[in-house]
Amino acid sequence: MLLPCVLLLLAAPGRAQSPQLSHAKIELIVEQSTAPAGKPLWVGLLFRLDPGWHIYWQNPGDSGQPPSVQWHVPPGYSIGAIRWPQPVRLISGTVVDYGYEGQPLLMAPVTAASVARARAMPRVSGDVKYIVCREMCIPGKAHLTLATPDASDQARWRELFEQARQQLPQPAPPGWKLSAESDKSQFILTVRGAPHVGGATFFPLDADHIDNASKQEFVPTANGFRLTMKKSDLLVKPVATLRGLIVLGAGRSFEISAPVVSR
Repeated sequence: MLLPCVLLLLAAPGRAQSPQLSHAKIELIVEQSTAPAGKPLWVGLLFRLDPGWHIYWQNPGDSGQPPSVQWHVPPGYSIGAIRWPQPVRLISGTVVDYGYEGQPLLMAPVTAASVARARAMPRVSGDVKYIVCREMCIPGKAHLTLATPDASDQARWRELFEQARQQLPQPAPPGWKLSAESDKSQFILTVRGAPHVGGATFFPLDADHIDNASKQEFVPTANGFRLTMKKSDLLVKPVATLRGLIVLGAGRSFEISAPVVSR
């Protein structure tokens, strides 16, 4: 099910990002202009969203589309994949999406072929496409160029990167033992070796595996917990692996990949 969508294509050069009509302003920022030897430099797409409006996670849920960017860097440099912060569930009637409100920062590392080049930030720009939604969805686009920050910008941006890092999912702890069972209508995800927690939520990385709007049944066990999730009506093939995030609370999310057995 898709939300109503109004087509609006927006272009915004430099740091002045998209007009207010889009309900999102975007800025291309840098954590620091130089980096220690052997370390990547970090850039980020900083979204400033109007209250009540949102953008999407890499799996958007029932509707929408995640932001995408085509990077432009000088020869000898490359930019890695976006690091997606922990998302939230966005509920609108029977539609449940996964995404971000407020001021999300989507980070990406910049690396260079030579150590000498890696220490200084190159000229970076990007062509960004995104969808911002509330009761309606508005597609937008912007051409962004990395600006040279002044001292006040640099301190503020560095703090934003640190805050974003605290929301990045972590690898599942080595003590966790993950398994999943599948029957006709549901998945049962079991985590053994986890500390006692009061609740957990699974965010699927793959679309159309679970019914996003259905309640996930959380049951604590003697050495972990179990989550039971209704399958999506759109699921047509057996699932070999459940991939996604286990979220235990704000800033406590873990990447998991659990093999699925049928029962």
